[in-house]
Amino acid sequence: MRYSLPSYWCLISLLVVLFGNAAHAQNRVQLPAFAKLDECYRIVGKDSVVFFYSLEYKLTPPGCAAIRRHVRLDSAGRFFGYVRDYRLSNNQLLLQAAYREGKLEGQMELYHPTGELAARGRYLQGQQVGDWGYWYPSGSRRQVLSFRNGQYPLVQQFWDETGQQTVTNGTGTWYRDEDGMRLQGAVVGGVQDGKWFLRRQQDATVVAREVFVKGRFRNGFLTDQLEAYQDEPRLSINDWQAYLMANEYKLNLACSGAN
Repeated sequence: MRYSLPSYWCLISLLVVLFGNAAHAQNRVQLPAFAKLDECYRIVGKDSVVFFYSLEYKLTPPGCAAIRRHVRLDSAGRFFGYVRDYRLSNNQLLLQAAYREGKLEGQMELYHPTGELAARGRYLQGQQVGDWGYWYPSGSRRQVLSFRNGQYPLVQQFWDETGQQTVTNGTGTWYRDEDGMRLQGAVVGGVQDGKWFLRRQQDATVVAREVFVKGRFRNGFLTDQLEAYQDEPRLSINDWQAYLMANEYKLNLACSGAN
């Protein structure tokens, strides 16, 4: 059920309570200086707020923020209704989506810094569902992933940056480049199979490897830490979903140490 706060002052009180507990906990353990709470948002209506974030979606003063979010809050401090995120550097739309009772609901679109569409798909009660399409900054097709009941997504189709299709109907070779790393491996029937490697792109050094058998994780190894593990995979097919961090209302460091 949606609820509009009755006045400007009620929203101020809500924000103070919402963020006050987090600030109190941080002060108790004498962590490095964090941003001031009242510098990280602007109230623009009875239940409408603009939040300012770092690239990691931590609350940040506007002077050193990278993202601003236009959103409404319900009486419990949860996002509801339509939300729009913009890059402060060029006022480019970064994300548009909707919330219901604090959970993502309905269609979401993500955009590259160039303004090209990066991803489009649907959320249901906070979970990605159905087929999601992805595109490169050039506008060319990248991949189609199918999400099912909170499980790991199925890789349906994948194209490299030259336009060559390397996964067709769930079978082939998949990769993702991110933060100077490349995650790569084979998929069969839409699921990971065989050895998957995370390598530094600069020198192709293996940072981690994981072994799958028809989608079932068997084991993994972190090269730098010399750590083996068998509990669960640590390398994800999903792109980094930094926007989910906004739900946690975490404070960034003060501007002198932010970003």
